[in-house]
Amino acid sequence: MALGVIELRGRKQVELPMLAVAKAAARALSKSISNGSDLGKVCLDLSSYDLPEVISFRSRVSALRSSERNYWIGTLYTLMISAERRRAQATYFTRPDLAEAVINLAIEHGFDLEKHNVLDPAAGGAAFLSLIAQRMFAQGVSPAVAASRLNGNEIDACLAEMSESLISDELDGFRDRKIVTIGDSLRSEFPAAYDLVIANPPYGRVRLKDLDNDYWTRVSHSGHINKYAVFTELCFRAAKPGGLIALVIPSSFKGGPLYNLMRSFIASQGQILVLGTVINREDVFADVTQDISVLLVKKGASHRHNAPVKFPSFVAGGISHPIPQGSLPADLSSPWLAPGDAGRDRGGATIATYGGSAKAGYFVWNRSQDKFCEASDPLAIPLFWAKNVRPGKACSPVNRRGDGIDFVQVPSGSPAIIGGPAIIIQRTTNSSQPRRIVAAVVDQDSIAGRQGFVSENHTIVITGGTSEEIHLLATLLNTKAVDERYRAVSGTATVSVTLLRELDLPQPEFFRAALSRGYSAEDAAAISYRTGRLPRLAEAS
Repeated sequence: MALGVIELRGRKQVELPMLAVAKAAARALSKSISNGSDLGKVCLDLSSYDLPEVISFRSRVSALRSSERNYWIGTLYTLMISAERRRAQATYFTRPDLAEAVINLAIEHGFDLEKHNVLDPAAGGAAFLSLIAQRMFAQGVSPAVAASRLNGNEIDACLAEMSESLISDELDGFRDRKIVTIGDSLRSEFPAAYDLVIANPPYGRVRLKDLDNDYWTRVSHSGHINKYAVFTELCFRAAKPGGLIALVIPSSFKGGPLYNLMRSFIASQGQILVLGTVINREDVFADVTQDISVLLVKKGASHRHNAPVKFPSFVAGGISHPIPQGSLPADLSSPWLAPGDAGRDRGGATIATYGGSAKAGYFVWNRSQDKFCEASDPLAIPLFWAKNVRPGKACSPVNRRGDGIDFVQVPSGSPAIIGGPAIIIQRTTNSSQPRRIVAAVVDQDSIAGRQGFVSENHTIVITGGTSEEIHLLATLLNTKAVDERYRAVSGTATVSVTLLRELDLPQPEFFRAALSRGYSAEDAAAISYRTGRLPRLAEAS
């Protein structure tokens, strides 16, 4: 049986997902090449490797169109570098169908392949530049002229060289001009000279010592500087007046409370034309857990809050039609919601209305391993793990092996000890989970005879209110209606304590009444939001 396929008994062979084939090839290559090998050259020329996994990858890639082939060659490279380096550089490439759709939007809004120049300050893999080169060449632009208008920068020297090679392939082998320079864009200065600045920038926290200027203050709060926010500011500086900025970035900027400066900055820099959402991110990115958005802005006068904005959904294969259109709130620092989200009914309540108060879990187990103790220790407090949380089920402390309870030493009277009715929420979720908010009520019988409990830092604990209010709130939090409202203002797999505190909920009396009439929790939540009869978010903004 050929590698890269699964043989189903009595049925046709089914091809493995391309990512699985790439991972197998990366593992095989990593074992066979010597330390210090140029991984870029390895990935660009696989012909000398007769490993079965590599042959399978090579065979699959050879059947793809050039843009798909380029993507998987770049992805193979990222799978061969260390996980630490991949996270540090946030080395994840844009799938060709998404890159094509973003370029199409730029062209639709004025980017001219025959006249304009372009910059990608995070050009590893050449996802955008190779496609634009391909289109320029197909439109009759000579390789030399096309190369003169293509510009990129990349911190990874191997990726920069790979990008040069992939772009050259689209320009009939032309390599007389260096297109992708090697360097840290955040330590570089770019002239405001580009008709289009396009990027899928890296994301992740960045330290002040890694920045040479204070441009970050335009888009970030001190202590919460995200690399993609700083890259966004750079992209706006590099675009010429009237130029376009097209970005594929995490969705957290649209609603996160710590991204209010970034929203205000973007709105101050030009007219926001497109604010799209990537649906089923696993179809367009390899191993990415962030929700992803697409932003297109024309640099110039500040955005008018009532100006029309397109809110497309990007699916595998392109853009879903028809494309909704709407406007942003009058206060452009507040969350930017799509029309479907902005038009949702508002309840006007928060978890505080239910008597609840939220805080992050206290115990960081990998930093406090000396605190684990026996149940007989005078300071022993039962520890809850995030994996103990199952929606709709009472939550009891069970260790990670599943054969007992973990206890940790906590001084008597410490505010870290939780007593009384409580809800535990998983602070991080994965892409396989259908809900972002996963909540469960603590089973008080499971901690009987103890001062209370503590929970690990991958949880959020809600306390306060009566037992009835806590159970009511947990039931509500596990509904689709609440989860959709949370997702509308959050773009990460991590549940924010701040967003949770501010999350719009229906009034408790309406939800309680709907349940008492026999409605399911899902129906009761939807009904109680409608019963609130408050102005919709779009009207209230």
